[in-house]
Amino acid sequence: MAKNLYRDLLVWQKSMALIKEVYALADKLPKSEEYNLKQQLKRAVVSVSLNVAEGKNRRTAKDFINFLNISSGSLAETEAILMICSELELLHVPEDVLTHIEELSKMLNSLITSIRSKINNA
Repeated sequence: MAKNLYRDLLVWQKSMALIKEVYALADKLPKSEEYNLKQQLKRAVVSVSLNVAEGKNRRTAKDFINFLNISSGSLAETEAILMICSELELLHVPEDVLTHIEELSKMLNSLITSIRSKINNA
């Protein structure tokens, strides 16, 4: 079996778990948000894991960092949409989901820092 797969990364595994949580929340949004916040929320959360996967399979560490940065941006977008939904009283966002987002954000930042450090020390 191939080694060094994106599926082996804890950050990717946690992003997959977040997708399940966020999809469950998105499905609670009112029908009026079907093609607005709901679809944007789903695209944003899926983008987190897709960019980790794509970046991991790029040829250079710099490319991987770029995709991890995009993933981090998508995670921030996910959180922002959830906050908007909460502010508009369209959705109650459980604290554990926000904690999961914060944890994942820290993991992405740590991974980026680690890869940068390896590049700079090479």
